[in-house]
Amino acid sequence: MTAPHPEIPPGWLEGKAPPLVLDLGCHRGHFLTALAQEHPEWNVLGVERLGERVERCLGKIQRLGLANAFALRAEVAEFVRSLPLEVVWQAHILFPDPWPKRRHAARRLLQPGFLKCLAAVLKPGGGLRILTDQGAYARQVCEAVAGLPELIPSPEPAFPRTAFEEKFLQRGLPVERLYWIKEPKRQTTTGP
Repeated sequence: MTAPHPEIPPGWLEGKAPPLVLDLGCHRGHFLTALAQEHPEWNVLGVERLGERVERCLGKIQRLGLANAFALRAEVAEFVRSLPLEVVWQAHILFPDPWPKRRHAARRLLQPGFLKCLAAVLKPGGGLRILTDQGAYARQVCEAVAGLPELIPSPEPAFPRTAFEEKFLQRGLPVERLYWIKEPKRQTTTGP
């Protein structure tokens, strides 16, 4: 594991920091800023590989005066691998590129190795949320997560909608909603 990304705001990874929530592939920050406004008690960090999107997101954060939101430019998989273990309260991956052609399927972000790394950075009791409009991709992700016994399927809490989600719902298209919680650590009891 490498050192955490240097652009993460100071103190956001410290033990007494507010819960860290990731928006992996934050696009232009519609969901990120809505979540940060709804939950000022959380630090919401967006990660996006395209610089223009990061700049637009940062502009939106600044216009809204959100001290608990930030976005940085990085490859999502590399960024997750750079994080310390068990520092993330929630991770959201919303409508990742499905790479629908069979020959491109290896380019999909949500592969078993990446999901294992993501599970490792989640705090016990933390959540992993994935939305996609691709049923086959959702099934592939569920199969991969089935190999991670620490992730337990759970009902999805209410969250702000993304711009993609709004678009799909307006068109009457299905949205696959996946949510897991990392199994909380069990308390060990000692003898009398």
